[in-house]
Amino acid sequence: MITPTIRAIGAAFSLAVFTTLPLQAQSELAAKPDTSRLTARPLPPPAASAAAGRPPLYRPSSLGMSLGWGAPYGWGFEYSQLVSPNLEVNGGLGVGLGGKIGVGVRYYIEPTKRVSPFFGANLARSGRFANVTLAIDDEEVQYSLRPSGVLHLRTGLRWQPGRFGMLGTFGYGLVFTGDPATYHYATYGRPSKEMRSLVRFFGPGGPEVSLGFLIGLGY
Repeated sequence: MITPTIRAIGAAFSLAVFTTLPLQAQSELAAKPDTSRLTARPLPPPAASAAAGRPPLYRPSSLGMSLGWGAPYGWGFEYSQLVSPNLEVNGGLGVGLGGKIGVGVRYYIEPTKRVSPFFGANLARSGRFANVTLAIDDEEVQYSLRPSGVLHLRTGLRWQPGRFGMLGTFGYGLVFTGDPATYHYATYGRPSKEMRSLVRFFGPGGPEVSLGFLIGLGY
């Protein structure tokens, strides 16, 4: 009597196990997504700025020509070199009232834009200019200018549409080597105050209003 009962229990347990396993497998299959129906989506391209492959507006070096009133190199030429995206060093020479030669720096506020403000400073040497005659009204003087050193403080805008650029500059030059004028003759023995002011106006230093043209080198 006990043996048939044990067999019946074993048969019932086996039936329950075999019935549960297929149901569990079906539920696991139902829980898994059907990957065959998923639509493949392309991966987005790596983020990069529009200017990634574009060369900088300012070339590593430039040749320039300056003209105007009171420029450090007078009517002359300069060579400039970028030492960082914002900072540029330059050297040049030219003519004004006597020869001019010097070095300088320019700091650009927004070098990634076509138009950028800048600040700069130059140290320049003005050469000798001898036997100049100047007259106003009934007064006349004859004088010479000794070589002198000038510190130019400058600001302006740089426009860079491409390889060629332009600089519009305002500034002031400070003579730090003393009055360079030596007077050889004056109508009244000594030049008047107005005459001295006029001589200083035409001498080294003073206000600057100049225009520069640059051509980029490299790339």
